[in-house]
Amino acid sequence: MNKLSNFLSVLVHKCWVFYYMSKICVALMVRACRHDASKFSKYEEPYFRKYSTRLGKSVYGSKEYKGHMQTIKIALKHHYANNSHHPEFHDNGFDDMSLLDKIELLADWKSANKRHKKDDILNSLEVNQERFGYTDAEKERLKKTLKETKML
Repeated sequence: MNKLSNFLSVLVHKCWVFYYMSKICVALMVRACRHDASKFSKYEEPYFRKYSTRLGKSVYGSKEYKGHMQTIKIALKHHYANNSHHPEFHDNGFDDMSLLDKIELLADWKSANKRHKKDDILNSLEVNQERFGYTDAEKERLKKTLKETKML
C-alpha cells in the first residue's frame, strides 16, 4: 500500500467513525430533549410541584430526603417506569442499562445535585452505589466519565 492509498484509507475510516459518533451524539441530544417529560404528566406533576422544593432543601441520601421520596412514591413509580435512565426501569437495575442510559443518568444526577443543599456528585455516586449495587469498578468508570466531561 502506498502512502496516498494508506492516507485515503485512514481518512475514510475517520469519516466513518465521525458518522457513527455523530449518531451517538444525536441519540444523546434526543434524550436531552425528552428527559423527564413524564414529570409534566398528571401522574407526576402534582407531586413534583408540591415536593420539589422540599427535596431540594435536603441533602441527597439523608433520612430527610428519603422521607420526602416516600411521600411521592406514587409519582416515582410512574416516573421510573417511563424513563430508562433510571435503574428502577430495568429488570436487573443498573446492570441492564445501556451506555446511553448511564450517560443520561450521570447528567441527571449532576443536575439534581444543583438543587440540593449540598452539591456533591461524589456523594451521589457513593449513595447510589449502595442503593443500586454497582461495583467499585463501575463507580470508577462513572467518575472517569464525569472527569472527561468536566462534570467533576
